[in-house]
Amino acid sequence: MRIKKPKDGFENLTKEKARIIAHLIGDGAHYQTKHDYVLKYEVKDQDSLDQFAKDIISVYGLVPSYEQNTSGITGKPITFVRLRSKIAYEDLLRYASFFSSDWTIESPLFQAPLAVKKAFLQALFDDEGSVRGEGVTLYSINKGGLEQIMILLNEFGIICKIRSGFGSRRNVFGLIIKDKHCFRSKIGFGLPRKREKLDAFIRTPFGDTPTTIQ
Repeated sequence: MRIKKPKDGFENLTKEKARIIAHLIGDGAHYQTKHDYVLKYEVKDQDSLDQFAKDIISVYGLVPSYEQNTSGITGKPITFVRLRSKIAYEDLLRYASFFSSDWTIESPLFQAPLAVKKAFLQALFDDEGSVRGEGVTLYSINKGGLEQIMILLNEFGIICKIRSGFGSRRNVFGLIIKDKHCFRSKIGFGLPRKREKLDAFIRTPFGDTPTTIQ
């Protein structure tokens, strides 16, 4: 395959790159085929797709493509963003591994400034976080990965715990933050849909009534 040359400075860990890493861990994919190196992000929110594409351009100076799959459930088209780049693929391996069952965060993210860590956490919660009566919850089948997220959240003074037994097969772990106000002020959602619903949930007089906002 033809090598696409990224822009100068792509090696730096910025807020934009932190969001890319989080989205690939969340609803994205980072994989290699016999002939290709692929970054792919598929999510229903157009705002998130556009942010991912803009961040790719900002970090690497490479323009990703918008493509579509057909949903096997609804039969409707599902839009995703894809970049084919060996250099970007290999660069991102310095910061994380991306398999759903055992993704990990590497030391450069732990050593990054708080602003970069916040961008990473916010993007990850945009993809995998929801609001329930007991608090804001981040779900994953990877307990070890959630334990790393807990360490990052603690740096912001956010207290959380991990509970097992979620999902139809009871193999999903939930990282639970009970203090929604603290989460909103320290990290928050970047996705407008979730941000607005969290704000509305906090404003209600019965804010602890069991409710789910995916």
